[in-house]
Amino acid sequence: MFDYERAITRTPCDRFTEGLTHGLLGKPDVKLAQRQHERYVAALRSCGIEVIVLPPENEFPDSCFTEDEVIVTDRVAVIPSFCRPLRQGEENLMRPVIEAYYGDRIETIQKPGTLEGGDICRDGNHFFVGISSRTNEEGARQFAEIVGRYGFTCDFCDIRGIKILHLSTGMSYIGDNTVICCPAFRNLPAYRGYRVIVTDEAEAYAANCVRIKDTVIMPEGFPNTEKQLREAGFNILTTPMSEIEKQDGGLSCLSVRMPKRI
Repeated sequence: MFDYERAITRTPCDRFTEGLTHGLLGKPDVKLAQRQHERYVAALRSCGIEVIVLPPENEFPDSCFTEDEVIVTDRVAVIPSFCRPLRQGEENLMRPVIEAYYGDRIETIQKPGTLEGGDICRDGNHFFVGISSRTNEEGARQFAEIVGRYGFTCDFCDIRGIKILHLSTGMSYIGDNTVICCPAFRNLPAYRGYRVIVTDEAEAYAANCVRIKDTVIMPEGFPNTEKQLREAGFNILTTPMSEIEKQDGGLSCLSVRMPKRI
């Protein structure tokens, strides 16, 4: 499932510091965030995939987090429904880009359902679906019903009692039946049957990784997690993410990774 054809990204805009979760670890340096985004794009390309870089959109400070704007599979794309007014309308930026690849194989989450792509984590024909402050039960139900028609199954992960933005903020499926997660997620029932690698509390941010083909891209500066992953047999590539982290964004947030179609 990691043999992606392309990824869709968007350059952080000049209003990047005005996003919904600004200032968590200090105010980001926008120019440095843009350079780190360039490094991220280079890392994706080094794994052998095409990367589409969309222009910045100042109307939407969080619009570089393209993962939230659409969930893609090899069979169908799902347009989400944002709950926060500052992000409502972002999905309309992504829709024409996705239509070029999926045509009429696009489904949409309808109100009162809310759902963001950061609450979706895929393992082949199975999805982990986070129910969070951004994705409600109705949005999760609609998503499961939609993808179920295309042969996918879902496990719901209720993370509303945990101080974390999205499911993918604290976990990633990285192949070889392996999940990496932050300590707060270590006992999620959905992990039954998986090998689970748990980060140190101090390195919880590193639980958000992206696997492209045979490489796991992880944020720079988390040596204990990098050691765990290498010892588990994974090929690792690191890239700087300090300014993206300040906006509560992770590696997966910055791209829509498109699998080969069937």
